[in-house]
Amino acid sequence: MNDWLLQKPKRRFEVLQNVDGWLVLTTAALCLCGLVFIGSATSDDALFAGQQSRQALFTVCGFGVGFFLLLPHYVHVLRLAWVFYGVVVLALMGLPFFAPELNGARRWYVLPGFSVQPSEFAKLAVVLALAAMLRFQSRARAFQALLLPMLVAAVPALLVLRQPDLGSAMVFGPVLLAMCYAAGAPLRSILAVLAAAVLVLVLAAYVGLLHPYQVERISVWLQHWSWHEGNLHSREVREVLLGKGFQPWQALIAMGAGGLSGFGIGKGPQNRYDFLPYRSEDYLFAVVGEEVGWLGCVLLLGLIAALVLGLLAMAMRTRERFGRLVCVGVATWIGTQSLVHVAVCGWLVPATGLPMPFLSYGGSSTMATLLAVACCLNIGARREPILAADGFH
Repeated sequence: MNDWLLQKPKRRFEVLQNVDGWLVLTTAALCLCGLVFIGSATSDDALFAGQQSRQALFTVCGFGVGFFLLLPHYVHVLRLAWVFYGVVVLALMGLPFFAPELNGARRWYVLPGFSVQPSEFAKLAVVLALAAMLRFQSRARAFQALLLPMLVAAVPALLVLRQPDLGSAMVFGPVLLAMCYAAGAPLRSILAVLAAAVLVLVLAAYVGLLHPYQVERISVWLQHWSWHEGNLHSREVREVLLGKGFQPWQALIAMGAGGLSGFGIGKGPQNRYDFLPYRSEDYLFAVVGEEVGWLGCVLLLGLIAALVLGLLAMAMRTRERFGRLVCVGVATWIGTQSLVHVAVCGWLVPATGLPMPFLSYGGSSTMATLLAVACCLNIGARREPILAADGFH
């Protein structure tokens, strides 16, 4: 009896031998890069000087919890998917009543010593809930088959939009479409939903459903495409650059000034002399572009691409449908959010306030993404034998 009791913990730790070490190293490298650039972005600012040490603590906690998440079989994650989804939705519903207003929004529960942002964990909750729902759906032949998954994603998305946080709310869309497509939804249905979403967003901007500051960001973004050397120094343009367009303009200057190899860590003028606001969070990649240049940006984006492609490769190797869909959802989430963050720093899209996964400062964002990757590593370490042609039936 004693020998049997000792064998079970041993079997749990045996799964660590099958964990994809390259994905672990890639994730760790991204987190270390984040610590370096957060330190660079806050070293000359006494108000935010402690962000690097706190981010290090968040990272260690994320890796620690992720390690223990690898040990039990991920079927337990499946069983708790809807419970986790319900808890997150309740947390989002409570924000207007229990969260303080910070910068015009109610997004964080402020607790002694730290704060929690439910919208970051909502992304993981939606991935798990959609995977649990779509795992039985071998083929979605009609447009109506997307309606229930759309409802699952729409509930937290609308609650996040209410905070307001348009950037985080928009992440749910690509995750939903990618997971539905992986579950078997026809491409024409996906394109129809995408076209409808774009139409709704455009109508919301014109009808007045968006907040004034969101409309202002879109307006300034549209204006900047008409600027050129002839009108850049005009009074009207300068007023916009010193007012509504100050943040994205300074980020664009930082990105362009870095050149091929950058100014060096901690030596970027826009960063060091405090021209770039929110540079440890919403505009961290602008600091990367300024201080390590085009080569550093390519290397960092290569790490993100390696992680996303590794998760998609893991999905292709996984025949069990819940595990496959979770890997697709997490890869889409990380890839979409990274691309949007980079596009915002280059002013290719309006400012959204999305953090760069693994790099930007934020405990909730760091913990949520690390737990998501840990779930995928758990799935990849366990090759479940599936006798059916395509997973569960």
